[in-house]
Amino acid sequence: MSERTKLLKKAVLAGVGASTNVERVKSALNDAMNDLVKVGQDLLTDLEGKGKDKTESFQQYLKSLQDEATKRTVDVEKKASHKFQDGTKKAVKEFGLATREEIEELHERIAALEEAVHGPSEHADSNDDESSESSDDHQSKKRSKKKAQDNHG
Repeated sequence: MSERTKLLKKAVLAGVGASTNVERVKSALNDAMNDLVKVGQDLLTDLEGKGKDKTESFQQYLKSLQDEATKRTVDVEKKASHKFQDGTKKAVKEFGLATREEIEELHERIAALEEAVHGPSEHADSNDDESSESSDDHQSKKRSKKKAQDNHG
């Protein structure tokens, strides 16, 4: 074989070898790229899962924070209401004002005294169907009358 033929043969073999190596390199690069894509997708899926877990955890934290705030607000409102009521009662006593209960009791006692002085009213003698007073009012007045009599006799 001539030198030229040997060189040509070497060139052809080198070309064939090179093309085989190029195909192997291309295949290896494609495999590597596919592996990188798969790893990237797995990483993204993992991060999404962790993000969802963190989001759910944060939402639970916010919910518990909101529940605690609501509970504390209710407690503060109750305390403030009690303090306000206590303060109001104290002020009423200091100014010598009567409470609603005391006024209602006085009305009952007055009614009992009027009944004791003037006798039973026309409504008390009439039929129960025609009575303008409820039985609760009537019973209350009887109790007040008894109380008034006990206080004076």
